Amino acid sequence: MDDMTRLGSLILNHWRTHRPETVEELVKTNRLEPVLRQAQEQTGDLLYQLTVVQKIEYQAAWELATRDWAFLPEPNPPSPSSAPTQSRSPSPPAISE
Repeated sequence: MDDMTRLGSLILNHWRTHRPETVEELVKTNRLEPVLRQAQEQTGDLLYQLTVVQKIEYQAAWELATRDWAFLPEPNPPSPSSAPTQSRSPSPPAISE
C-alpha cells in the first residue's frame, strides 16, 4: 500500500494479530487496502478533531479514536467473569464543528 502511514501500519498489525480471519476475508475480496485506508483516514481525522478542535489530551483522544475507528471490535468478547468490567460506547464521540 503506497500511502500507508505509521497509523495505517499500527492498524494493520492490530488487525492481523487480533482479527486474522477478517484480514483474510478482506484480502480475498480485494478490499483490504480501501478498508485500511478508510480506517487510517477516519482515525487521523478523529484524532485531529479531538486534540485540536476539542482540546482533549492526546492519550485520551488516542484511546477514543482507536477504539471507535481503527481497531475492529473483538468478535467474541471475554466473559464477564474473566475480564474486568468496562463500559464501552458503541458510537463515536460527538464532535462539535
